[in-house]
Amino acid sequence: MKTLFVNPSLRPNAPHRYLPVGLGYVVSAAKRAGFNFDLLDVDIGGYSDEYVEKFLTENKYDVIALGAIVTHYKWIKWFINTAKKIQPECKVIVGNSVGSSIPEVLFNTSGVDIIVLGEGDITIVETLNAIKDGKSLGEANQPIVEIPHNNIGHPACVEGTGIEGIVFRDAKGNIVHNGRRKAVRIIDEIPTPDWDIFDIESYIERSRGTAHSLPDISKEETIVMPINTARGCVFKCTFCHYVFWHDPYRHRSSESIIEEIKFHNKKYGANYFNFWDELSFHKLGPTEKFLDSMIAEDLGVYWTAAIRSDLFGRPETPREEKLRVAEKFIKAGNFAVGYSLESGNDEILKAMNKRVEAQYFANQSKLLKEVGVTQNTSLVVGYPQETPETIKETMDMCRNLHIYPSVGFLLPLPETGMWGYAVENGYIKHAGEFLDSITERQDIILNMTKMTDEQMLSEVKTHLARINEEVNGVLDSDSLIRTGGYSRHNKHQDKKKIDNQSFNPATTTGSV
Repeated sequence: MKTLFVNPSLRPNAPHRYLPVGLGYVVSAAKRAGFNFDLLDVDIGGYSDEYVEKFLTENKYDVIALGAIVTHYKWIKWFINTAKKIQPECKVIVGNSVGSSIPEVLFNTSGVDIIVLGEGDITIVETLNAIKDGKSLGEANQPIVEIPHNNIGHPACVEGTGIEGIVFRDAKGNIVHNGRRKAVRIIDEIPTPDWDIFDIESYIERSRGTAHSLPDISKEETIVMPINTARGCVFKCTFCHYVFWHDPYRHRSSESIIEEIKFHNKKYGANYFNFWDELSFHKLGPTEKFLDSMIAEDLGVYWTAAIRSDLFGRPETPREEKLRVAEKFIKAGNFAVGYSLESGNDEILKAMNKRVEAQYFANQSKLLKEVGVTQNTSLVVGYPQETPETIKETMDMCRNLHIYPSVGFLLPLPETGMWGYAVENGYIKHAGEFLDSITERQDIILNMTKMTDEQMLSEVKTHLARINEEVNGVLDSDSLIRTGGYSRHNKHQDKKKIDNQSFNPATTTGSV
């Protein structure tokens, strides 16, 4: 069975590239199961649509599999329909949130054959085996039962039985939903992705620019790699959707994470790790346990992670406890953390279901600045409650804390609370048509405030210009929202103190 996996490019014009973690796990599972396949890496190859179409014309496959986040729906739809036009007999499999959150849309706007729901490590292998052996994927239950959905303008899936975790079209034209597969409970048991499947050297070269400026490793010496330390999130913010949306939050053990860091450090010389998670840490106890393990190992690597704004921000947690753990981030080799303010207005935070208060963010920011941890944050502007006053409230908090934020405008995503709000209030009348209109989070795609697009954009840019001037003044007026990455607008934050008594990068980089 001739199989092709495809890695799309979400941002073709971006200067940097990241190893595709989700696809990495899926193709590695297929390889371990004995499947041979080709890889069309559109992202690292920088391939145009014309190149992709020519490739599909010249190379025939029985199965083509790909996935992306739901905001890349338009290109995924184009690719599927192009592939099916050129190779009508091939089976097209789609995963990630572009499949999981909108099966009703994708089956009615494209020639997709199978959608993998959520976690795909096991499901992809069972699906490929069924296709290879000519076995059934499942069947619709009798009597036919439609599954309610909010992807307005498209027919429903029907309940089915068969390979868990897939949706497929049966011979009668039903879109059969076999139910979601239970997530792997202990993710330590999932093997490390085999990055040699990809053009690893090109990814290493193109990812250097994503690293912060390190105190003792030059940009040329920096080897950045991703590592997935957790799957899912404890929370369900009303603007957010991720591939593990229906799965419980699961965190790998310290031992498992450290083992993978050591492996990549030895094999590739990796010395800078991005913890590629929706949420890496949200409780002080488990966080401190991990940090203690990293300190004891003294791996000589730097790393970044995603945390909650209340990890160090809750006022009821004793300051000495928060300070102790924060200082261990430095000793353990952490160079930066990302956590979201989203809004400085508590009413909007409540609408977001963030389950935090704006003051938590301020508390945490001040504590992390005290110990020297670099911070990145993002905002979501444009909830229905948003006004010029709430925008000012949010921006003033960033300005007072001397942080330049990454700004995005509210973009309702399928299955989220704000998608439901937009549908119920008539802002989205047809799911497919709306998804066709999506570009980037920095664009105003759907304005549900009482402000005009021009007013909201003007308010945001006016405040960002002031923050830019006071923080570092490196951005021009066209780059206030599309900043071009952290290094351009928050360089002043890169910490200067590293405790080299307990953390010595030279031990594994070959300097001693």
